[in-house]
Amino acid sequence: MYHLTVFVVAPVTPILIGKLSVEMTLKLGILVAVISAILFGFLNLIKNKILFILVSVVLRCIQGCGCAFVDTSLYTIVSDRFSHNVGKVSGILTTSVGVGFMVGPPLGGFFYTLGGFFLPFVVMGSLTLVMWVLMILVLPTSPATPKRRRLFSLYAYVEQDGLEQSIVGYTDSKDGSHWASLAREIPFVPNVQLADHISLKTLMDLKLISILLTTMVGSSILGFQEPNLSIFLENCGFKEGAIGGLFLLRDFFFAVGSIGIGYLVDAIGPYSILGVGLALGSAGYCVLGPIPPFDPTLLSIIIGLAITGFAGSIPWVAGLPCLLKATRHHGNKKSLNSQLSGLQNSCLYFGIFVGSIMGGTFLDFLSFRDTYLYYAIIPTLTAIAFTVTMLLRRSRGTINLEESLKA
Repeated sequence: MYHLTVFVVAPVTPILIGKLSVEMTLKLGILVAVISAILFGFLNLIKNKILFILVSVVLRCIQGCGCAFVDTSLYTIVSDRFSHNVGKVSGILTTSVGVGFMVGPPLGGFFYTLGGFFLPFVVMGSLTLVMWVLMILVLPTSPATPKRRRLFSLYAYVEQDGLEQSIVGYTDSKDGSHWASLAREIPFVPNVQLADHISLKTLMDLKLISILLTTMVGSSILGFQEPNLSIFLENCGFKEGAIGGLFLLRDFFFAVGSIGIGYLVDAIGPYSILGVGLALGSAGYCVLGPIPPFDPTLLSIIIGLAITGFAGSIPWVAGLPCLLKATRHHGNKKSLNSQLSGLQNSCLYFGIFVGSIMGGTFLDFLSFRDTYLYYAIIPTLTAIAFTVTMLLRRSRGTINLEESLKA
């Protein structure tokens, strides 16, 4: 439910950013996540099983809302204030996420050993709350978006025969009922813009759709492993400590590789890096399987996890630079950055959600080897489709440029 909540909430978070500010949304998201984390520690006081499950799901959804606010705000800040180094800064940001993946489980286990179920949530939540207070003191808050722009961002408007001016003038008014009556009189036209400069034409652009789909499939590479790899390792006789160490190894390569990927994104370009990420993910799965006639060994699992950890970080680093580059010819402005950040985060978390479901489903019907080898086909086909789309769009842009020069 956590990942599904982020998938739903992230695309609409830009509305909140427009109402408050990106810094205030960030602070609000951290506070929501911290409160829900602390409340998790008190769940053991609930004796009724059904109520326990219900409250757990609600708290997890609330935590997902906070995460959506935080992630969208952070990537908006990155795209706004580091527009010439989005890849590098995204890499650093993703590295911090990877370090959290590495440090979180050992710390949680340590505090659980000391104080049971209650202590890990309260201690980590309290530490984050202290960091939240420090951030309030250090991080400046930009002025909120003007009222007219906030109201305007909630509605669609149409550019046709001067109608845009009357609607914009109306949205600045206080009478909400007039919008409803006016909207019923507007005929359907194809050129509709949503949320301040992101148009339906942009959303339906093949390049943008391909980037979002590739980002989703790339993030599913890590999610796919969660429900099946630990089960397979347990069946192979690995102890809990060894299984945790293998996942820690994957997260290590996720964290360390992110910085280098960020530099490559800025140096080479995000499109090629994103495509390579899917290819590496497929290769890592073929090693994890592994490809017949080889049998799974500790070495193949270590190499496969290292490759997939590195590949899994690529969509987190290259996704936003790809979106920014793809929309720069569609009237891309700073007001668009939060919307692109929301779309990216939505696809990332939805990919993890779908990947985990597919990972469990595949293992119910297939062997461990076939589970990974069959799933490796999906990133491979997506990488091919993404590459073909980018090449076609590039050639089309070259043809249009030549025609413009001739004219």
